[in-house]
Amino acid sequence: MQLFRVLGACALLGFASPAVAAPKAAKPSADVRQVLPVTLVPAHYDLHLMPDAEHLTFKGEITVTGDAPKPTTRIVLNAKGLTLDAVTLDGVKAAGVTLEPKLGRAVIRLAKPAAAGPHRLAIAYHGPITTGTLGLFAMDYDSPAGKRRTLATNLEPTFARQVFPGWDEPALKATMTLTADVPADQQAYGNMPAAATTPLPGGLKRVRFAQSPRMSTYLFFFGSGDYERIHQQVDGVDVGIVFKRGDMAKAQYALSQASALLHYYNGYFGVPYPLPKLDLIAAPGQIEGGSMENWGAIFYSQDHLLFDPKASTERERQEVFLVVSHEMAHQWFGDLVTMAWWDNLWLNEGFARWMQTHAADALHPEWKTGLQAANIFEDGKRTDAQTATHPVLQPVVTAEQALQAFDSITYDKGASVITMLEDYVGADRFRDGVRRYMKAHAFHNTVDSDLWSEVQAVAGKPVLQVERDFTRQAGVPLIKVAAGKDGVELTEGRFAEDPASLKGVPPQTWHIPLMVAARRAAPQRILLAGSAAVPGGAPLINAGGLAYARVAYPPALAGALAERMGELSAMDQINLMNDAWALGESGYAPASNALAFLSRLPPEAEPVVWLRAVALLTDIDSNYPTGSPARAAFRAGALKLLDRVSGYVGAAPRPDEAGNVASLRASLWTARARFGDAEAVARARRIFAANEGSAADRRAALVIVAQTADAATFDALLARAKATQDPQEKARIFSALARVDDPALSARLVELALGPDVPAGAAPGLLFTAGIANPDAAWAALKPHLAGKLPIDEEEAWIVVSGVAANSADPQRIADIEAYGAAHIPPDARRPIESAVGSIKLNGRVRRDALPDIDRWIASH
Repeated sequence: MQLFRVLGACALLGFASPAVAAPKAAKPSADVRQVLPVTLVPAHYDLHLMPDAEHLTFKGEITVTGDAPKPTTRIVLNAKGLTLDAVTLDGVKAAGVTLEPKLGRAVIRLAKPAAAGPHRLAIAYHGPITTGTLGLFAMDYDSPAGKRRTLATNLEPTFARQVFPGWDEPALKATMTLTADVPADQQAYGNMPAAATTPLPGGLKRVRFAQSPRMSTYLFFFGSGDYERIHQQVDGVDVGIVFKRGDMAKAQYALSQASALLHYYNGYFGVPYPLPKLDLIAAPGQIEGGSMENWGAIFYSQDHLLFDPKASTERERQEVFLVVSHEMAHQWFGDLVTMAWWDNLWLNEGFARWMQTHAADALHPEWKTGLQAANIFEDGKRTDAQTATHPVLQPVVTAEQALQAFDSITYDKGASVITMLEDYVGADRFRDGVRRYMKAHAFHNTVDSDLWSEVQAVAGKPVLQVERDFTRQAGVPLIKVAAGKDGVELTEGRFAEDPASLKGVPPQTWHIPLMVAARRAAPQRILLAGSAAVPGGAPLINAGGLAYARVAYPPALAGALAERMGELSAMDQINLMNDAWALGESGYAPASNALAFLSRLPPEAEPVVWLRAVALLTDIDSNYPTGSPARAAFRAGALKLLDRVSGYVGAAPRPDEAGNVASLRASLWTARARFGDAEAVARARRIFAANEGSAADRRAALVIVAQTADAATFDALLARAKATQDPQEKARIFSALARVDDPALSARLVELALGPDVPAGAAPGLLFTAGIANPDAAWAALKPHLAGKLPIDEEEAWIVVSGVAANSADPQRIADIEAYGAAHIPPDARRPIESAVGSIKLNGRVRRDALPDIDRWIASH
């Protein structure tokens, strides 16, 4: 699953993900977890789904064969929101059923005790089809022939229990056979290929799919709709792209990339993809989580899979590849080999996050994806610096906690640690360890030490010690640099966005694989553990930027490194800017150090570096109060900082320029418009009105026109969004409108996001974006709706509401969000509230302490 999941969405959008205050033991004992008592162990599910899409209900029949490990008078399994109409065990009617909604369980009381050994459990049931994007849901969309409805499932982590009664825990793998009754003029898809299709009365057909391998319930998939499919054979596997009718041209890119990726992954993992087919299926809208790695039937939000050569940008080309590669990596890490419990989720998500970059560097080195991954490292560090952070290997007890495990710590810190470990042991040895792990544990479940023991065995280095330091304890290491007798002294501490929060927290140390490089000397690798002396003058600490740590330099050395910015590697340039701003926000160093480093970037620096610099300036700008004189002065200074690179890149593309240059050009243009460049805004309006230029030009123009819109322009864009029958175009326009500067129009956008006019599944992203553009206006518009039910899945609503609040610097917002949490969220699921409170406090400190230093730097330059 890609990271637009619950807490993860916050990190991507600049909010922090929450957790516990200090390092804790990461793995709860099995008797603490809310797991099923072992009454029957499933071996095979035979599931028959009979959906009624028009009336949003479905019927189901399921037969489970399994073994009772000991005699029992009851069978306990997961079921939530389902009505069990008839239950038999070995043909004998059950004595009764008790539902436990809070635990998502059903307790079946048997008419007579069942002996130890094999049994056959049969259940007829029915339940609702939702209009969210979890469980079994309906998604409506516009087409040239009118409204259309598609059905699909989205089950991670614990939503299979809303589709069929079963054992909804990752370690309880079983084979599955699906049969589905669907309209005769629609297509149905599952994890496996269709084995037989039979006509039925009433305009229906019955599709029976082949039996799956052993798999976890959260990986099950069923979907139906007016779909088309293109496909090709790759290494004996039928690879297909599935999409709503009419989108064939948009599916070609994904097919070419998925085909290349399957061949690459077969080679990298050393275990061939084991299913006969692999479908990548595009929803006609946005799904919760963004995408989902169902085995053999990966499900994507439309913009994560479909690429329109006429309308999509270079950045979107790369993003489609990264999401496709992420979910395909899960076919091995997650599907073939699955974590035993949700506390080891990072085995799935951290590795897939890392692998998407690895695959992009292998197949598209021109994208510099490994360099772009510095932003992944930064997202993880920012989240991990909160006072409420948690270890990567985190305690997970309840279903709600399992959902909240999908956060930036799991994905981004997890990927960062894996990147650091691969660099430490070497790419070839790392790959060999992964291959050993795959072969040893295929079709089974693992904990993280199973992987790292294999890597350590081939590496001959203390991999387990390093991995445990970074996954069993929370926090970001802070490497403090001080002048020494013949060089510098390094000392470890812990970095926190609020240093005062570390009072009373025991000192922490990590074994940190670290590269150090003195000027005009070869880099040196050390394994830092507490402290070390490094000889040489003005050394660069964490050279290459792959160690998961912040580095705090003394003023003289920071100044010397700023003078050298032009000669440093691109990764080091990004790392120095990121660390400087993080240290400045939190009060460890002057915030203006970030601008000192940025101002010395040469205009010909790698485009990815400048993309990060533009994002940094935008981040600083977002901290100023709307309309304040200080913001106006900062924006004027930011334009000056961007003048040289803007002139170097130019307004028009050059022949054969790298794709990242086009992305930088668009980013510079939108930033300059944000910062008040009247010509940038005027040019955007001209291009938008004429509908001319490249896809990147038209997209940037749309964003600028929407961002600077008055009421009349907002209404015109809204009318265009409502009129288009292209779900992707509709989503683009609404996304642009969510960035509108005008607070009153931002409030209108919030109302629209909660209504029926926005694309399916788009509400969470629109609310997040509005919360970034106008945090207080967006909150004021959202707050009256909080007493009722939002048009968002309940658990997702918790993080969406918290995320909107998190961008404010107003202390009143803390009281607001805490009141919301007390009224709507169970006490053991309030991480989003804790996170939002920490972010609001940080925003206030940045305004009070960091921005005045920024203002002084701007005034003097």
